[in-house]
Amino acid sequence: MILRRFRLSDTPAYHEMMNQPAVERTLIPGPATLADSARHIAMIEGHWDLVGHSFMAVVEKSTGLLIGRVGPWQPYGWPGLEIGWTIHPRRGRRGYAVEAALAACRWTFERYPGLRQVVHTIAPTNAASQRVAKKLGSEKTTETFNLPPIGHIDIWATARSALAAR
Repeated sequence: MILRRFRLSDTPAYHEMMNQPAVERTLIPGPATLADSARHIAMIEGHWDLVGHSFMAVVEKSTGLLIGRVGPWQPYGWPGLEIGWTIHPRRGRRGYAVEAALAACRWTFERYPGLRQVVHTIAPTNAASQRVAKKLGSEKTTETFNLPPIGHIDIWATARSALAAR
């Protein structure tokens, strides 16, 4: 697995992944058109310039295919510095999400030495991401976050100390 910045050439694969029914059930609806997906990638890349971090492309090393996204994300109004992840459903259950999320958490804690925890916003129905969060040492908090059109989603937290034990 390789983590790297997004490229505009990732647009078709990103669009296809984000519009998978299994992805749309647990995130906001995917970008409607390829142009929307290109704008979404531009937003991700702009986040790097604005705050110094953002989602990274997850590339399968053996094939060179874009299979996901992972990384620190905190748009305006977000409940904390989040490590988010999305892996294409066709590449699920191979350990990519855990490996990518662990790498992103470690990178984030190294980049921000004073950071005590990162959060993960996870829909209550997203059992797969809940399993990933538990493997990171994360715990579900009592807080929720309203994310239209999904509604209230759970906030999980991974403490620096919990990750260090992994």
